[in-house]
Amino acid sequence: MSHSKASPHTGGSVSHPVHPEHVLTQLLENEKAITCGEQSRHTYFDTHQARFADILRLCRGQVPIPSARVLDIGRSELTAYLLNFYPNIHTLGFDPAIDDGGHRETSDLKSVPHIPFDLLNAHVVSSWPDCGRFDLIVFSEVLEHLCVAPEFVFALLSSLLTDQGVLICTTPNATDISKRLRLLLGRNPYERLRLYSINPGHIREYTRQELSDIAQSVGLSCIGHHYFNWIQGSNQSRIKTIAKKLLRAYPSFRSFQLCVLTRATPSRP
Repeated sequence: MSHSKASPHTGGSVSHPVHPEHVLTQLLENEKAITCGEQSRHTYFDTHQARFADILRLCRGQVPIPSARVLDIGRSELTAYLLNFYPNIHTLGFDPAIDDGGHRETSDLKSVPHIPFDLLNAHVVSSWPDCGRFDLIVFSEVLEHLCVAPEFVFALLSSLLTDQGVLICTTPNATDISKRLRLLLGRNPYERLRLYSINPGHIREYTRQELSDIAQSVGLSCIGHHYFNWIQGSNQSRIKTIAKKLLRAYPSFRSFQLCVLTRATPSRP
């Protein structure tokens, strides 16, 4: 039996519209298959190995004590890298039972203590976790996914640092050369909001000056800043690859940035 009926205006047939909930559910599932599937985890690991290695190297330079108490924000394969040098490591973030984001680890991290806390609740100071303080906090590729004022998050992380503790923050550079060129061509260089809120894309990216100002506003000092090209395209022409390398020789044109933050020392009267 046909599910179409004649239109009183055209005399033709009109199909029943697909229910919006079905359309949205299908869009959501398609997105999750790409961004949260097992393949996405392995792809993420393959493309970010250079970042993991550089972060571990920089952490060891700032906090060279293997017994240091370390906190990694967001459970990922970076945690496994850090665990190789820092056995006393904890993680903080979504409950692993419900976190199926594409950044999740591929290694077994069951032995690593986890502190469940949603950073979107950082604006509620009374909800901050009571988990002691840490000598090193690694806050890598998380900030850009948060739809909460970064001052709340940095204030929380500052409260979890020891007096001599170090906070390593990495996040995309909002004004790298590829974004500038896309804008010049009339294209939006930033990711659209995703349908699956548990694995959001990039909500807001920051410049070096913004990061420094935000940190300073909550009592943190930026004692070091670096730009990096951690992800190199593998399916690009040789000419395009060379052009990108030449353009990104200028540090502020690079795609990623790293800030080394400490708690500011109160000025003496």
